[in-house]
Amino acid sequence: MIERVVKDVRTETYNSLKEVKEKLDYLRKISRKGIHSLSDEKIEEFKLETKKFFNVIFSLFADTYPKKLFRVTNNKQLCNGKKQKLQKVSQLIGPPKNKSFFGRCNLPGESVFYAALDFKTALWETKPEIGDYITVSEWRIKKGERLNTHMIFHPRLSKINYDSKKAFVAWLAAKRQINPEWADIFEELVIFLTEEYMKIVDYTERENYLISGLYSSILIQTPPDENGFKIDAICYPSIKMEYGLTNLAIVNSLVLKKLELVEIKVYDVQETNYDVNNKNTSDLIKVSPMIIKTSDFDLEGDKINYDLKAELRLAIELHEKYGGKENTPANT
Repeated sequence: MIERVVKDVRTETYNSLKEVKEKLDYLRKISRKGIHSLSDEKIEEFKLETKKFFNVIFSLFADTYPKKLFRVTNNKQLCNGKKQKLQKVSQLIGPPKNKSFFGRCNLPGESVFYAALDFKTALWETKPEIGDYITVSEWRIKKGERLNTHMIFHPRLSKINYDSKKAFVAWLAAKRQINPEWADIFEELVIFLTEEYMKIVDYTERENYLISGLYSSILIQTPPDENGFKIDAICYPSIKMEYGLTNLAIVNSLVLKKLELVEIKVYDVQETNYDVNNKNTSDLIKVSPMIIKTSDFDLEGDKINYDLKAELRLAIELHEKYGGKENTPANT
């Protein structure tokens, strides 16, 4: 069985399509059986074998300008389980490297900022529970900046969502510009990788993210090339929204450089309605009407500035309105 996609990088000689497909089927078999079931030693061997095989990187990227990005941070994970407001801007981005495990777009020890293009998808991806204190941050790309984004799509499932359709059209255009033999190989690689990015993974078996995490690492953790070009982010369909909407994973070190933090809202979750048969419901969660929000941030000082007087006024208003029952659930 072949070890690499490209037999000779200097002469751009590829192994045959048949050999590449055979290797991909071998990798599929292990992935479907469950990488989490392997020993730590075998997982490391499989990671090195997979990385060695992908000695050609195919990236379909675009300059992405989403109007808004949403990220949900569960405060209890950063406040020792307590219902407290976050105090630092750095708490709103990806986790520190020493608290990073396998993710869909990262390997352990790599910090990645995960966000969604709409609030509902951000909720579905994180699924806060009753009693949780969550901070929803809203972001946008800074004026004058751009986000070089690799698009995840399936060449044979082009109608998954709007972003996948755009990527599919771009792929058809790219396909006409390259060697037909390479195009067939690239298509098989894209199909395999997309299967991995769209794979359902149990939170307790995060090792099964290894292949998509590895490929993502190669794409977004690599320093800029000699021309200064770098892939900053990966755009992929939301698994929990049945691929209809889109998530974005951005290398953490670029978040505050490329993105502007617009506003945060702090919610106390009172009810949840994660009904898989009604993904488009408008009330995934209901929250306490005591909603704290701010758009005042000290980025240099890494501080979130809250308006304590406004919070006090709101608390008084709610007390007068609800007669001491300020935790009456309200739609977000």
